[in-house]
Amino acid sequence: HTTLSTSSCVRPQCATPKRELGSMATQSQAPAAELLASFSNLSALVDGQAASADPADQLPLLPPGTDTGVLSNGLTYYVLENKEPKARAELFLVVGFGSLVEEEEERGIAHIIEHLGFSATKAYENHAIVKFLESIGAPFGACQNAYTTFDRTVYTLHVPTDKEGLVDESLRVLREFAFYTRISEEDLDKERKVVLEEWRESRSANGRLSERYIQALCGSGCRWCERLPIGKEEVIRGVSSEILRAFYRKFYHPARMAVVAVGDFDGAQVTKSIQELFDLAPEAIEPLPRCCSADAPERPRYAVPDSEGVRVASSTDPELSFAQSMLDCKRPRFPMRTVGDFKRRMKEDLFHRALGSRLLRLTVQGPLGGGPRDFFTASTDTSDPLPALSPLSA
Repeated sequence: HTTLSTSSCVRPQCATPKRELGSMATQSQAPAAELLASFSNLSALVDGQAASADPADQLPLLPPGTDTGVLSNGLTYYVLENKEPKARAELFLVVGFGSLVEEEEERGIAHIIEHLGFSATKAYENHAIVKFLESIGAPFGACQNAYTTFDRTVYTLHVPTDKEGLVDESLRVLREFAFYTRISEEDLDKERKVVLEEWRESRSANGRLSERYIQALCGSGCRWCERLPIGKEEVIRGVSSEILRAFYRKFYHPARMAVVAVGDFDGAQVTKSIQELFDLAPEAIEPLPRCCSADAPERPRYAVPDSEGVRVASSTDPELSFAQSMLDCKRPRFPMRTVGDFKRRMKEDLFHRALGSRLLRLTVQGPLGGGPRDFFTASTDTSDPLPALSPLSA
């Protein structure tokens, strides 16, 4: 997906924000030399740096020194010692499912479950997790948080390591999120108000235009358009705790989870703690036992459909005071697995930086004939747009 985006100011009384989308399905990638035809100095720079590497060589999947393994229940862990910043660690629980697996009557519940984890669990009552983490210097929002997107739910903890036992207790918190989130009607009713407020915030002008943009990009009937992580108001207001418990039991399965720990700690000790805390038989997790690892749900793969010809979409919103136009060219996804893949992506990034610098210069200079500027920002990039649209993540 390659995007050229421009924005310009308009007078409030005639504000007509506009998004134009041109989508073209391409069958082959333009050669790198053709892409950089006007930037021979950049091409020489990249070629010189990569001369000693075989383009077919596989890229390393993990940083050197990473300790990784799979527990007997299928959960994967990654542990890496990193001495900077000192006495700090970052811990992550990654659940391999998000809003894409929700049914129509479940739209938004992956996000609700994420919220409920901080509310109450088997070992922590009445937001005690939040209070504990704040007591060790990890304030809510900045150092303890979570997010739900289309294909994953991620819980994040940034905690100190200067006192013995803090990392172990923080790992226990991640275990509570993974296996023991409490989902009662009372808990759900308390959390509905918070989630509804986030839903209202997502209805801002930028949020509405982002939703229309993804609908234009993907086309009608695409799963990505129909499963925005923030969900639907009627589901948030009326869904039962029973539906949430069934979703939690099915998709919060250890075989589809990963625990990541990076920080200033003893890596061997952290690995041992993860193995002791998380290596539980799925069927023995109470009060919501999971199925055996062999029957764990598979992660779905939903492709963004190709588009025939050029598609144009225009959206307006009275709350915006600027106009924005976007030209999007869809292309097949190219995985980055080899040195050659990395080199190709580096060249694309350098190309966009060079073109972006030229666009910035044109923006600052204004029209050659003088007069007011036609736009105040212009940018171009190659990206995977769907998960990166922040208004669509919750």
